[in-house]
Amino acid sequence: MGSSDARRQLRLPGYAGLVRLRKVVCATTVDLLRIVTLRIVTLRIVTLRIVTLRLCAGLTIGWSGIAPAVLAEPASTEPASHDDVGEHDDVGEHDDVGERELDAWSDMDHPVRRQLGAERLALWSLRWERGQAVANDRRSGTSSVDAILLHDLQPRGRAFSDRANRRTLARRAYYTLTGLPPTPEEVLAFVADDRDDAYDRLVDRLLDSPSFGQHWARMWLDVVRYSDSNGFDWDEFRPQAWRYRDYVIRSFNQDKPLDRFIVEQLAGDELIAGPPTTLAEQDCLIATGFLRVGPQDNSASLFNEQGRARAEYLFDLTETTGSAFLAMTMSCCRCHDHKFDPVLQDDYYRLLACFSGVQYADDLALDLADQQAAIAKHNACLESEAEKLQRRRDNILQQVRSRISQEQGDGEAPSDEQVLQARSEQERQACEAVERELDELNKQREAYTVGLLAIEQNAPISPTHVFEQGDYRSPMHVVPPGVPSLWEQTDLAVQPPPRAESTGRRLALAKWIASAENPRTARVYVNRVWQQVFGEGIVATPNDFGWSGERPSHPELLDWLASQFVDHGWSTKRLLRQIVISDVFCQRAMTRPRGLENRFTGFPSRRLSAEQLRDSLLMVSGLLTEKDAGPPVWPDLPAEILQANPAFLDDNAMKTKGWYPSAAPEQHARSIFVVQKRTVRVPFLETFDLPENVVSCGRRDASNVPNQALSLMNSPLMEQVSTAFGKRVANEAGTGTTDQVERAFQLAFQRQPTDIEAVSCRRFCENYSLRQLCRVLLNVNEFLYLE
Repeated sequence: MGSSDARRQLRLPGYAGLVRLRKVVCATTVDLLRIVTLRIVTLRIVTLRIVTLRLCAGLTIGWSGIAPAVLAEPASTEPASHDDVGEHDDVGEHDDVGERELDAWSDMDHPVRRQLGAERLALWSLRWERGQAVANDRRSGTSSVDAILLHDLQPRGRAFSDRANRRTLARRAYYTLTGLPPTPEEVLAFVADDRDDAYDRLVDRLLDSPSFGQHWARMWLDVVRYSDSNGFDWDEFRPQAWRYRDYVIRSFNQDKPLDRFIVEQLAGDELIAGPPTTLAEQDCLIATGFLRVGPQDNSASLFNEQGRARAEYLFDLTETTGSAFLAMTMSCCRCHDHKFDPVLQDDYYRLLACFSGVQYADDLALDLADQQAAIAKHNACLESEAEKLQRRRDNILQQVRSRISQEQGDGEAPSDEQVLQARSEQERQACEAVERELDELNKQREAYTVGLLAIEQNAPISPTHVFEQGDYRSPMHVVPPGVPSLWEQTDLAVQPPPRAESTGRRLALAKWIASAENPRTARVYVNRVWQQVFGEGIVATPNDFGWSGERPSHPELLDWLASQFVDHGWSTKRLLRQIVISDVFCQRAMTRPRGLENRFTGFPSRRLSAEQLRDSLLMVSGLLTEKDAGPPVWPDLPAEILQANPAFLDDNAMKTKGWYPSAAPEQHARSIFVVQKRTVRVPFLETFDLPENVVSCGRRDASNVPNQALSLMNSPLMEQVSTAFGKRVANEAGTGTTDQVERAFQLAFQRQPTDIEAVSCRRFCENYSLRQLCRVLLNVNEFLYLE
């Protein structure tokens, strides 16, 4: 997880106090500067608006359905600064905000304006009708993505680099879309394809690959802080959490529209009336795993802290929803009005109220309706047989009981122990025969399929109170469920959902978040996709579109991509196709020093992610399994980790605290199928920046530390991989050193070695071994970095 994201999510009392004090001091200083420079700033605003109107003359503007237009000269793309709006400037006064009612822009008495002032409403990400001009040079065939970026580069004397060679393009496309390297044969086939649309065909094939979802699901699992365990001291394993992970993979492979994807996760149970009748309805229930994958304190009941645990669960769910879907930092609003963004403490609890009826549903059957009926019928027949056997056993024991009572003659009922002891040999054998038959019947019972699910119970939901300073023991006034009052002060428009036991609150919230009229959601997601492709988003802080976050480097590009994304069905694959066939993606790797001046003048090379690196090692060595779904695999852990973890040493009868490695061949599955524990991460993946999964991770760290080099040389995984790689090369190339070197290069780098490389590697094999050469090749930057 990004260090800045992590710092914003920390809630340690001492640290939080210092942060709040720093923010107050900074805010006060900024206010004084704004008062001093008010007149100058106001003049700048008027001038900027006049210039913008002149530059935009003749352009097609609007949020929905933006039509391309040719720009003779680009408008300024400089993001608005924090000081672009004066203290007394009436935000929205000169903008076409329509006839909206009860929002912060049109209502002078709106609580956000009264409590926080109108100045904060000038933030770029808050407006609903943010229309931008889109440039598209139809005459040259330049895509809109490229045209917008070129209009920014050309005035500064910059341009895209030349197109990368076909081998580089193939590797880049494979890693970007599937997370795996291409085979040498796949690269050769692409290089030999002389059709004009060869690259487009390659992209389409990769988008249709099952590996696409297995790679891109990881982005979303980071955002929702997915884990196979509860966290806290016990960190118990969740045997059914993997169903949500597989649901996310399926959704990406099916190119499920994002608006549907959002609604299913927030309120999938409210979309269906009863047991699921189709696999799509079954997925609606599995999707509610989003409401469950956060940390869960199972030990709270032992200390009579159920109230505290419940409050923390709702806090975490509210804050993750704000970060994941809206890029809003909500955590500080738990205790007070936001220090920077126009969000009130009441808004936090209005959002929380949408989830206040959520209950765990780990015993809810996921089987389709006809399957549930068949299971019930089958088990009912077994139950009938079991009742007959039980009556037979009870009759035998009753005879023994009566005999004992007659022999004693004292009127006291004999104990069960006395009855069992007094049975004759024949009676004992008869009882044991019945018990064996009962055991056989129990083995034939069919269990319902369950998952890590959430629903609303058919019970009144307690009113939601605002907590004083975020303390659940200090309730104040009641607030209704709703969205941030910045946009809508009225109560949430809740409609009765198909499921009668639910209130429909979450469904109403989900539809608001996933609405085509809410461009913020599309912007947030498009930015995440762009970041996954290029390593940095158009907005560098993907979980924070607020005042403390970064401004978009190219706001018109972000808006155009978002509008296209919504207008074409919220399709992730279409969005990705737009990006990866663009010239900016296909250029040579960046050779100039990085910086704003040279941004987008070359493809930004970067190290593979932790999962890409591990999966590549396994694939090149031939160890990668074909696992594509199901429960997670457990790799081996070093003994020092196993012996140092208290939970591992204090396991329970259900074996949910310990670590139980899978069979050796099973351990070599793709990394997305490797178990994700909150307190213990797989060492190799952790070394290469696998994020913590306690809070939403919008952007991973990209470190370069000595431990990484040591892991690539000496870790147990590298021992296995280099040995297997050497055996594969020997099997495929034979015993000739020259052929072995060539095959090793083909598998690792998808190319032939140069003459100098071939000579050096043959000499190395003579002095050492093929296995050691394979380990060296897997440590070369060409293998570790995407260019």
